[in-house]
Amino acid sequence: MRRALQIILPILVVGGGVYGAAWLVMNRKIVNPKAQERYRPRVQRVMVKLEDYRPVIRSQGTMVPRMEIGLSAEVTGRVVSMSPKLVVGGLFDVGDELLRIDPKDYELAQRQALARIDTARAGITNALAQMSSAQSQMAQAEAHISREEAEAAAALSEWRLLGRIGEPPALLARVPQLKEARAGLDSAKALLSAAKAKRHSDFAELNAARAAEEMAATNVVRCIMRAPFNGRVAARHVGLGQVVSPTGMLAQLQSIDLAEVRLALPLKDFDFLEMENVFRGGVDMVDGPIVRLSPSHGGGSEWAGRIVRSLGEVDSGTRMMSVVAQVKDPYLHKDGPALSFGMFVTAEISGRSLKNVVVLPRNVLRDESTVHVLANGKLHERKVRVVWSTREVAVIEEGLQAGEQVCLTAVDAFVEGMEVVPTEGVPDE
Repeated sequence: MRRALQIILPILVVGGGVYGAAWLVMNRKIVNPKAQERYRPRVQRVMVKLEDYRPVIRSQGTMVPRMEIGLSAEVTGRVVSMSPKLVVGGLFDVGDELLRIDPKDYELAQRQALARIDTARAGITNALAQMSSAQSQMAQAEAHISREEAEAAAALSEWRLLGRIGEPPALLARVPQLKEARAGLDSAKALLSAAKAKRHSDFAELNAARAAEEMAATNVVRCIMRAPFNGRVAARHVGLGQVVSPTGMLAQLQSIDLAEVRLALPLKDFDFLEMENVFRGGVDMVDGPIVRLSPSHGGGSEWAGRIVRSLGEVDSGTRMMSVVAQVKDPYLHKDGPALSFGMFVTAEISGRSLKNVVVLPRNVLRDESTVHVLANGKLHERKVRVVWSTREVAVIEEGLQAGEQVCLTAVDAFVEGMEVVPTEGVPDE
């Protein structure tokens, strides 16, 4: 029995397999092949149009005062009064009294100088009187000499008429009288010269006294220290009762009529600024490019200013050059908070207008200088010239015509002339 099973079972298995195979062959289904449609990706598109575009150049910087000076005394003395505005952060107007120094010493010096002026004037008057007296004595001496010379000549003529021989006696020839008259003339001349010298000396003393009085009067004025401009107090180093001198720093003052910020820009961005001789620097411009400033930490505050000059020097480390923007009356901003010195701000500079350019979303660019143009349901690669770009937009100057359609969707495995399905934008041609 066991032997029979060993023979019959394999025959049954082989027979079942043959029967199953025959059944499958007889009952197979015939599949008719179908043509596959070519895959066409769905893409978004945008219509090309020409327009004018004004680029916005962005930078950052820290606000600083246009001018900051150290306040120091011009005279030495004790501080007797101080303005309540002379505190750190205090605002003041031009001409405000900030500090007063005791003027007594300089008022005394002024009175002394006035006394010297009166003395010098009296000396000049006295010298003029002496000069007048000396001139009168000179006139008398000259008249005396003339009279004695005439008498001497008459005596000599009489001596000769009498037939006398030789020279007449000295007394008869009026020799002593002539010597005395000439000595009187020399004395009058010496008196005149001394009077002139005294007058010159008194004039010099008068000028010196006037200079001393002017200096003393100036020092009296300098005892009152006034604000040289509209500003704020950045630091104070003086107190009431302190003795100050010209060598010490009393306070640090900042001008608040203008605030400045240095904005570093890449050199290529200067092509889009409406500035002449930008690489030269120089004096401030009146109508430079407009700049909008806002706090770098955010917020709704905004301040308007202008670019006034460039520094005219390229930084060797960053290869950038800075321009200077100014904002008027930063602490008197009527529409919001003050533009405080030291604030870090973000700047948006209005560039020159670009005419007849194409402005598209930045994502249309493929490798920075190529776009995909859609025509008749097919994509074509197009080289373009991008004149300006940001994270949001690309401004194209050459390579596209008005009315063309540009693909916005990045297509994987792009093939020139591939077919696509437009999903947005203008109807397909």
